[in-house]
Amino acid sequence: MEDKRLSEKESLELITQMIQNTRRNLDTGSGNMFLSWGYVCALLTLVVWVGVSLTQNPAWMWGFWGIPVIGYLLSHILMRRKGKPVKLYIDKVLNEVWQVLGIACMGLVLGATYFHVFEIILPLCAILISLGSLFTGSIIRYTVFSGFPGFGIALGLKMLFDVLNKSSSLQVLPEFILVIIFAMIIPGHILNYKAKKENKRK
Repeated sequence: MEDKRLSEKESLELITQMIQNTRRNLDTGSGNMFLSWGYVCALLTLVVWVGVSLTQNPAWMWGFWGIPVIGYLLSHILMRRKGKPVKLYIDKVLNEVWQVLGIACMGLVLGATYFHVFEIILPLCAILISLGSLFTGSIIRYTVFSGFPGFGIALGLKMLFDVLNKSSSLQVLPEFILVIIFAMIIPGHILNYKAKKENKRK
């Protein structure tokens, strides 16, 4: 059997449909982990910031290890409650992008810990997380969505330059929270709002 050749119009319609399906799949519990990871990162960073500020004890920094533990646990619970959506090629691309960035963040943390350069962890993770959000917005063609992670990249670069210039290490904690808000929490709410609107039209 010969494969049916699609016209240019049919190809564009197919691509558009795939993007729309991916947007719907990114709704909360169906694959969109922006809000769960975003709030976990922001809240734990806030706890660490307050703890270090009040006690001057750097041991509070170990609280950041709660991010992957709580984040993965919460992701697992949300996915099980919602069930697995039908995944298209674009969904798989997004999953792989975030998996690579997650591995890169973990590798960065372990490497920085080994070489005792802890101050670069948050700035570089902020840049990687913002890049992931930027790629997501570009792939699913949400222009407004992509603007917020752009701010996160800029702030992440500022954080990196500050720590390289030996500025106060505590300053990066509230700045990291801002990055998470702009790179994950706001885009997550945008995704949910738009996905729900498209689901109503369906």
